[in-house]
Amino acid sequence: MNNRRKTRVFEILIDTCVWLDLAKDYQQQPILAALEELIRQGDISLLLPRTVIDEFSRNKARVIEESGRSLSGTLKRVKEAVEKFGDPRKKQRVLQELNDVDHRIPTLGSTAVNASSCTGGVNAAGRT
Repeated sequence: MNNRRKTRVFEILIDTCVWLDLAKDYQQQPILAALEELIRQGDISLLLPRTVIDEFSRNKARVIEESGRSLSGTLKRVKEAVEKFGDPRKKQRVLQELNDVDHRIPTLGSTAVNASSCTGGVNAAGRT
C-alpha cells in the first residue's frame, strides 16, 4: 500500500484585466509574491491562455506608465503635506528622500509589471 497522499492542485485562471490591475498597483506586490510562492510549491497551477499573455504584453507599457503616474501623484500629495505641516528641522531631509523615491518610480512600476508577467512555470497552453 502506498503511504503517499495525493494532493490536489488548484487550477486558477486570472483574466487579463485582473493581471493588469495587479500590475498597476504597487501595493499588490505581496499578492503577486504569494501567488508565485503557491505556484513554486505546487499548490496551484495557473491556466494562462495565449490570449491573456498577448493582451498583457500589448498593455504592459501603458500599465508601467499608469503605475508610475499614480505613485508620483501620491508622492506629490505627501510632499505638499510635508511642506505645509512638516517639522521645519526635518522637512528638508524628508523632502529629499521623497524626491529620491520619485526619481526611481519608473523602475518601481516596471518591477510590478515584471512580477505579474512571471508565469511561474506555466506554459501558454495553461498547464505546468
